[in-house]
Amino acid sequence: MSKIKPELAEILGLLCAEGCHVIQFSSFWGTDKGRLRYYKNHKSERIEFFNNDLKLLERLQILLSIEFNYYPKITKDNKINICKRTVIRKVIKSTKLGHLSWKVPKSVRISSKKVKISFIRGFFDGDGSASTSIRFFSTNRIGLIQISKLLNDLKLLHTFEGPHFREGKKPSYVIQVSRREEERFLNIIQPISKVPGMRG
Repeated sequence: MSKIKPELAEILGLLCAEGCHVIQFSSFWGTDKGRLRYYKNHKSERIEFFNNDLKLLERLQILLSIEFNYYPKITKDNKINICKRTVIRKVIKSTKLGHLSWKVPKSVRISSKKVKISFIRGFFDGDGSASTSIRFFSTNRIGLIQISKLLNDLKLLHTFEGPHFREGKKPSYVIQVSRREEERFLNIIQPISKVPGMRG
């Protein structure tokens, strides 16, 4: 298992929380070396990251620039589209994306505390809240259990709650960091977007 850098771990945390892998097939007429040709079932793919917090979008841009020398633009609808194939392959090799599909990559689980902290920071900034207490949310039970194990590795006390049921919604799960650990959690994880008093 190759070593993983903290920057990539944080990218993966962000994408596990708020990313999706989009594959599309389309047919169209186009030119190839000046000649008109018909492209049938042409495959295109991208990874989308959507968030209303500009600070978090800019953070992902910086991380992608450091790790991959790749700097995608932020769209008008607060989204980053990752279209570079080498970046997509690196991410998808580490974990599937999607609310029920993501996992904490093995490369993160067996890595250093610094790498684990970076992954937690990314995921918490995407799917966490510090509005009234420090919590993580997900409909992905297995993935959130793996987050819980990372918190255990860092000796951060917390509870795992769920499933919680709401009409018309998938069952959800919550990690709540112990009240007496909140300041220590913030000092260790140093979230970029989610700070006390902000709505998650």
